[in-house]
Amino acid sequence: MRIASCVARFLVVLPLLGCPERTPKEAHAMKPKDESCHAPKTARSFVEQAREELGPGMVGAEFAPVLPTQWPPKGGGLEYFVYRQRPLPTGLVKFEVQGPTERVHFVAPGAKPRVESLEPVVALGVEDMTAREPSGFSQSHVEQAEQALLDVVAGCRSLEGARGDLEGYLEWVEQNPLQGRDLERRGDTLFSWLRRR
Repeated sequence: MRIASCVARFLVVLPLLGCPERTPKEAHAMKPKDESCHAPKTARSFVEQAREELGPGMVGAEFAPVLPTQWPPKGGGLEYFVYRQRPLPTGLVKFEVQGPTERVHFVAPGAKPRVESLEPVVALGVEDMTAREPSGFSQSHVEQAEQALLDVVAGCRSLEGARGDLEGYLEWVEQNPLQGRDLERRGDTLFSWLRRR
């Protein structure tokens, strides 16, 4: 009886320690990353392959973080949207952000990418680089988020287990508001899930 009382107290204190209670079913669904399971490629090699496929059209192109083509993403395809910045003749560091201009689509993580031109190209707005405030944003957070997504697609991690890493997508959207609003619309199911706490 005393052991049952101790366990009950521990379960009451657990959420206060920042550790949510889990039923046996939830604990099974939240298993940690399977070390024997590997995504077909790293996030960096995926974007490099997408850049190579874009070829000479890569000049001035910026890749948004990779998105899943379906949600939940396990076993689905992946896609990159390409945005471009055109310098404005203002004498200031201002760019017109356009796009997306292309979509680089992987039907499955191991498939060869296909480039699709997106017409008409839309101007998303003007970005003043001098007005950007320094922040704690880090490109490594985005790479970590993309790797977490690839791990989920490959079946190596659960969605909930990868949630913390996937929040790098929200950082990217915040730091790139023009492209971010567009990307969030295109990946609405991913971003809706990330914003639910």
